Amino acid sequence: MITIAICDDDNRQINVLKKMLTEWNGCTVINEYNSAEQFLINYPDFPCDLLLLDIEMGDMNGMELAKELRSKGDMLPIIFITGFSEYIGDGYDVEALHYLLKPVDKKKLFQVLDRYACRHRSDNRIILPCGDESVLLASDDIVYIEAFGKKTQVTLNGGKEIICTCGLGTVSEKLGQGFVSCHRSYIVNIGFIIGISKSDVTLDSGKKIPLSRRSYDSVNRAFIDYYKEKRK
Repeated sequence: MITIAICDDDNRQINVLKKMLTEWNGCTVINEYNSAEQFLINYPDFPCDLLLLDIEMGDMNGMELAKELRSKGDMLPIIFITGFSEYIGDGYDVEALHYLLKPVDKKKLFQVLDRYACRHRSDNRIILPCGDESVLLASDDIVYIEAFGKKTQVTLNGGKEIICTCGLGTVSEKLGQGFVSCHRSYIVNIGFIIGISKSDVTLDSGKKIPLSRRSYDSVNRAFIDYYKEKRK
């Protein structure tokens, strides 16, 4: 399932794009926004995999929105869709996935989406239940997961915390390589570990996570192997 957001102040253009997306892939979730400001307000709570973004909009234009995201380190894939070709150079500056001129050619849009989908299928994103909703997370952004009874708290890079309505075992099954169980209540992303003692692991934020005695050898070995591999 791919979640695509359309941000455009022209509802007619939104409807055209929605129709094309429906024809391209029936497994696509589409979110609509009529301004850059509306997108920014909702984006943290309603993440998406791909943004179809108009440039000429109200107080904040699409290029300013893209620069705002990039300034925060957010590399959300963006396809600019606009009637003004002079912005193409700026699109490179914000590492846009592609740039399509209005009126959008369906064949060209599908070609861009197909390339994106091939990459998306091989990425490391996971879906976790959070009450009545599900959230899509890139596992590389997960710093550690802590068990709280039948729930888990996922702490992301940057400090954001998400409470998931599933157990630690369920989350563990969804994670790929690069994570270690250092305690019965904790799973940690090795990439954020900077030190290991007999009783805890230290993260790059300075936070210490408990390390059980029986887990020390396996965690220490995984930590050493991880950084050996990175140096190759």
